[in-house]
Amino acid sequence: MTLSVAICTRNRHEDLRICLSSIFRQRDMEGSPVEIMIVDDGDTEESWLDEIRRELPSGMELVYYRKKRDEAGLLRSRIFAVKNARYETLLFLDDDVELDEGYLAGLLRTFQQYPDVVAVGGVDQKFSCSLKGRLLMLASGRSRLAPGKLSYSGFASAMNLWNRQKKVFRTEFLHGCNMCFKKASLRDVQLVDWLNGYSLGEDLYLSYLAGLHGPMIVNPELKLLHHGSPASRDKEEIVAYTKVINHYELLKLRTRVTPFRYAMLLWTIGFLYMETVLQRRKEASSGYRRGIRDLKGVQARRGSLGV
Repeated sequence: MTLSVAICTRNRHEDLRICLSSIFRQRDMEGSPVEIMIVDDGDTEESWLDEIRRELPSGMELVYYRKKRDEAGLLRSRIFAVKNARYETLLFLDDDVELDEGYLAGLLRTFQQYPDVVAVGGVDQKFSCSLKGRLLMLASGRSRLAPGKLSYSGFASAMNLWNRQKKVFRTEFLHGCNMCFKKASLRDVQLVDWLNGYSLGEDLYLSYLAGLHGPMIVNPELKLLHHGSPASRDKEEIVAYTKVINHYELLKLRTRVTPFRYAMLLWTIGFLYMETVLQRRKEASSGYRRGIRDLKGVQARRGSLGV
């Protein structure tokens, strides 16, 4: 099999170097050509790229794309990769992940073992929480008891169960830090006006589109570490605001925004807002308040129009 690996990045060169090194260390990839695409919203010196190219193992190729500043944004980078990837199997990696040495070979084996699936994901070994944390996620409406199900408010915190799974399981969503698609399943992807910049929730958007074309699975044997670099991320207020609005848009996309689902979204967002108040995170609290206010306004207009 062949594989394209797309890393969408912006000014995280140390994180990116660690990510690339983990790709270069992959075992059992003989006879499986790998294209590594760096899709850059930032500035990367040619000398840095030359150093990286000298480390490339046999069978791997590195291609670099610097996007124009007016084309910045994570979703735009994802779409660019879909259009320009050489191979049909396309793996998206965040620039701050570190792959287990057997990840890529295991990924290709998974596609061979499950030929009908359109997407495969692995498991971040850092994403887990205590029993108390899991209960809080259930109580706040962020999670479900089934690991592959989105919550009723559209949140994907059931990922906290992924590290506890022993077998491959069906899923409604993939984790954006590592998600691999058959390119044909993303043929309908297009820009949407509510996914800009950091594009919070774009992984759920891509998962939804791919899921229309076939099943998606998570293989717990595909292991990685997502270090969650704070560099080049949006400010807390913007993240909190988009967490409200984007999850509302995702609910609209996936299903009708029924009174129950709307109430669950308000419950979840209210819970998150109170957490920031107790933690005295004023910027995040402000973002949630503004998001709730705008969300209620949008819903009121929809109701007045009979939508």
